[in-house]
Amino acid sequence: MLINTVVMFLQELLPALLLLSTLLVWQRRQVLLLLQTMLPASFVGLLLISSQFREISAIADGVGLELLYISCYLLTFLLLVLSVARQNNAVAAARLAGLAIASLLWVNGSNLVLFLFVYERNLFASPALVLGATLGLGIGLSVAVLWYQLQRELLRHWRGFFQCSLALLAARQISMAVMLLVQTDWLPSGPQLWNSQGLLSEQSEYGHFFNALVGYEATPTLVQLAGFAAGFLLLLWQSRTLEVQK
Repeated sequence: MLINTVVMFLQELLPALLLLSTLLVWQRRQVLLLLQTMLPASFVGLLLISSQFREISAIADGVGLELLYISCYLLTFLLLVLSVARQNNAVAAARLAGLAIASLLWVNGSNLVLFLFVYERNLFASPALVLGATLGLGIGLSVAVLWYQLQRELLRHWRGFFQCSLALLAARQISMAVMLLVQTDWLPSGPQLWNSQGLLSEQSEYGHFFNALVGYEATPTLVQLAGFAAGFLLLLWQSRTLEVQK
């Protein structure tokens, strides 16, 4: 139970924490505004979704939840593109960035709500569950802080590192959306390109990190790679004039 809970929290929280730490590198002067947008939007969205799990799940022959997650991933990507496009308007860029993180938290937070309050009905009866949640959150925050510091340091030597980081995180949302579209048979999977499970397991520590950063899968399909490449190039081009203070 302890290990499963740690892995679950790390897997669900790390993508949002990495995105938050990356956007904070850019929005250091607008941190308060970003958080004021992100926190209420996350809370309200999660409250609405968690109160309608049964109704949402019944949509489209039982794949309603997957379709909601697809929409959230695509919305996160769109909000990131719009935030970069409005870079000359600091207030609008910060609010859009905050909404992008909130949209991603609707996905990951919903999975945690399902895990904690649906599958584990005796939530606080198990000390291992509480300890695992605390450890998972702590590890995720530690990785996010290290990622933030790494970006700040590398910005001193390579101006384009932030743009590449943001483009990778944005492309990850497209990759995750495409993966769910394939799983729900709304897109053809196409051929499997390779199998790197032996080289880097999806269940390993590095596997979780790279999944949170780029949507890493050991057995990607052609359509998933194409979606990732398209999202990466679009955001990279959009952010080509983005200025980030060192």
